[in-house]
Amino acid sequence: MPSSLSVSGITCGDKGIFIGTPTPEFVAALDDPDFGVNPYEKVTATFALWPVGLPGQRVEWPATPLTSGGVARAAAPATLTNGVRYRFEVRATDAAGAKSLWSPECAFTIDTTTPHAPTVTSTDYPATSQAGGPGIPGRFTFAVAGADTDVVAFRWSAVGAGLTEVPVGRTGKVTVEFTPTFYGTNIITVQAIDRTLNRSAATTYAFVVRNTEPRLTDLTPDAGPGEPHTFRVVPGSLGGLVSYDYRLNDEPAQTVAAAADGTATFVVTPTAPGRNTISVTGHTATGVPTAEASAVVYVVYPPTTPTVTSPDFPADGTAPPLVGQEITLVFHPGTPGVTEYVWSTDFGATEQVAPAGPDGTATVRYTPRDFPFLPLQVRSRTADGSESEIAEIGWDLTSHAPQVSSPQYPMWGVGSGSGEFTFAPAHEGVTGYDYSFNDGPVETVDGETSTITWTPETTGWVMLRVHEHVGDIVSDVTEYQFRVE
Repeated sequence: MPSSLSVSGITCGDKGIFIGTPTPEFVAALDDPDFGVNPYEKVTATFALWPVGLPGQRVEWPATPLTSGGVARAAAPATLTNGVRYRFEVRATDAAGAKSLWSPECAFTIDTTTPHAPTVTSTDYPATSQAGGPGIPGRFTFAVAGADTDVVAFRWSAVGAGLTEVPVGRTGKVTVEFTPTFYGTNIITVQAIDRTLNRSAATTYAFVVRNTEPRLTDLTPDAGPGEPHTFRVVPGSLGGLVSYDYRLNDEPAQTVAAAADGTATFVVTPTAPGRNTISVTGHTATGVPTAEASAVVYVVYPPTTPTVTSPDFPADGTAPPLVGQEITLVFHPGTPGVTEYVWSTDFGATEQVAPAGPDGTATVRYTPRDFPFLPLQVRSRTADGSESEIAEIGWDLTSHAPQVSSPQYPMWGVGSGSGEFTFAPAHEGVTGYDYSFNDGPVETVDGETSTITWTPETTGWVMLRVHEHVGDIVSDVTEYQFRVE
């Protein structure tokens, strides 16, 4: 026999239930001993519905058959009438035609009338004047309106309170407590919920929370990095303050007693670079808090990053050094006590250390290769291991990658058989070249302009890499690619 009858999510009861929609959904739980035994078994629920006292208007209709235990669902066969009391029952029929008994009847009444919007009052936070303050709780009373008799709960929300439902008392009222978290206009929103779970229109109760922030003044605004700041705090609109809790950034709060006039002073020492926040909250003898006041101290330390100069990169428009030409770099300290510098030309992948002289500077010589740009990162270090911030700088170099040509194998072209490759200088004073095919052995050839003959051993794409030599200076690379058929 079907069981666990419900209508639109409301479980049937002995005294009847109320439904807030004229098109409800009917649900009943079905089971059969043959489920799991007979693979062809199925059970169909037949729903019956009629207005109370009018059995002649009874209608019956089937739900979708079930092939395993579960719930049968069926929508109302027609729109039902508001204010009318109905009954429904359910019977199950299996695949062989065997029928169960009818379930116990479930009585319900259609009630689509939404309740009136409730009223909201508060003596702690009246709607007509400023009161209280952030952190000061207040009591708010919600009451049924319009002589409604079926309201069972109120749903309310406010910034800082979330969404909450509270049951209605026997007098049609309920009082809740809410603590504002900010001053200015706050709003509480309330809806009445009736026995059918219909919700009323929302009532919005606006009230103004008084600004109780104390006044905070930095008496030593010119204090330098790491030096103490003295603050004076004076009561705002909330009197009777006996103490203040103050905090520097996220450090634990400290407490200072207030003088008879409610004022106090305290000292903090911001050391973190950049923005430091000092926050203060006052308290009365009974523990009533003020709103939180705050001030900001910016700590700006002198720069510690080193600087870099080079006599090889003049600012008069002279062409920069060639790729492969040794250059001189001079590191200058940005803070006292520098004993060494850590520097790299590959973004920190390979670091070198240069000891500093008595004046804190260091001179290094370096030969940049393969690329016409020199990136440099450098930081200084003192004897106790303290390191500066990283200085980043870069210089353009003069590229002199050689020119390469071949009549048999043009760049990106296709050829076959032996081929000649001619290397031509990109800078004056070229004395020779080094070259390799497909990362093979590096060969050398002398001369300002040189031609070599090469015979392929396989087919496919080939990469020819060539550097020119200007005395001991080796240029950046020319990559010449072609395909052998």
